[in-house]
Amino acid sequence: MYFSFYNILPIVWVCMGVAAAAMAWLLTVYRMRTRIRETEPPEEIPPVALPAVSVIIYANDNAADLRRMLPVVLGQEYPEGKMEVIVVNDGSVDDVTDVVNYLGLQHKNLYITFVPPEAHNLSRKKLAISLGIKAARNEVIVLTTAEAVPASRRWLRDMAFPFSAEGGAKDVVLGRAAVTGLRRPMLRFDQAFQNALWLSAALHGHPYRGTGFNLAYRRQLFFSAKGFSRSLNLHYGDDDLFVNQISTPDNTAAVLTPGSLVKVRFQRPRHAYRDLRLQHCFTARFLPKGPRRLMGVSTLAIWLWVAAVTVGCVFSLPNWFPACVFAATVPALWIPLTVNWLRTGHALGLRLSPVLLWLEMLWRWLPDYRRRLRCTSSRRRNYTWLQK
Repeated sequence: MYFSFYNILPIVWVCMGVAAAAMAWLLTVYRMRTRIRETEPPEEIPPVALPAVSVIIYANDNAADLRRMLPVVLGQEYPEGKMEVIVVNDGSVDDVTDVVNYLGLQHKNLYITFVPPEAHNLSRKKLAISLGIKAARNEVIVLTTAEAVPASRRWLRDMAFPFSAEGGAKDVVLGRAAVTGLRRPMLRFDQAFQNALWLSAALHGHPYRGTGFNLAYRRQLFFSAKGFSRSLNLHYGDDDLFVNQISTPDNTAAVLTPGSLVKVRFQRPRHAYRDLRLQHCFTARFLPKGPRRLMGVSTLAIWLWVAAVTVGCVFSLPNWFPACVFAATVPALWIPLTVNWLRTGHALGLRLSPVLLWLEMLWRWLPDYRRRLRCTSSRRRNYTWLQK
């Protein structure tokens, strides 16, 4: 064994170059595209400056969830007379109606509407949202579901602020949502990865999707786009295909204030999250490919770095100098990436494991690939003209 700068094999130099190039990509492009940070909430503005909003809540036979989240929505810090809440019931009429009627005794701005039972060959959720928007009296529409509970009483104020003149007079506002209760670290990382993917794209001026648990746009924009007419052949797409249709770099804002987060609580989180991912995996084929290809290149860069470091160390022995150089790249790469993901997870309301992050970054592609294989054979459950 010896330690020398000389007598280094050409293949080791090649491995050093590959490792350096991969590190440069990961520490610049990849880290920038996965960096999500919370922003300071807007300063207090006069109530007259905030727009009148209609909060539309999609409920599907989950009265218990509605009973938990409705008081939080109705208790938002918002100017009196400028907020109405519309529950669109797409399930058990009696249970959901009882919850709304009980709370309606104290809140005169709470209403309910229903999806016709005979609507079989259309996307019921899209139909429910359309009915809610048609019933709305205000220009700004804020969409959520009965499972999504705002994390703060300032949620509605922060989501509505970008529509005001002081907030930039935007037409589309993208909010964050975190599915809670996921015990598997890989599922939590996958959720953070997916949310960071589209939020980062929006922050860099390329909005292409949002989340139906926390989304807002102008009512007139919905009608100008003829609603969901372009995707009526699909059961899903109300939060990604439609946002991709109506959003532009100038008319869209992503809200990352601490109070704008909503937490989604399912009775079976892992199964519900799996279904959500399969839905978005199918509709992703109709969305821009740029962000996903960029992250695919980043995953390839991680594996190229691993291969270059491994091969370089093997072929550099018995000279310890190249091996020490390769060893020094390990903390130089993984510490910044780990810190970046921990901060992104915190901003997205997700708890990530610092010990397992490097494994999750390496192997995230495997469950994603399996999910895509399942999507290729899921036409029946995604197209409205095929029986589910």
